[in-house]
Amino acid sequence: MGPHKWTCAIMADSHAVLGTGKAVKVIATVDGETISTSMLPHKGGHMLAIKKSVQDAIGKHAGDSVSVHLTQREG
Repeated sequence: MGPHKWTCAIMADSHAVLGTGKAVKVIATVDGETISTSMLPHKGGHMLAIKKSVQDAIGKHAGDSVSVHLTQREG
């Protein structure tokens, strides 16, 4: 993991699914751990930053597979 405080889950070609190429506010559940955050634009898709504290809580780190469920949130 090194000195990094977060890693990212990448959602390629997400513009069609999310309806935009801009940042999208979401409630994300990552392997059962829920966070309120934003999906940020990334190379034609979006990325979800996953903090080290969340990685530690789910027992996974950069390079591991995770299950992610998204719900778009307002405001």
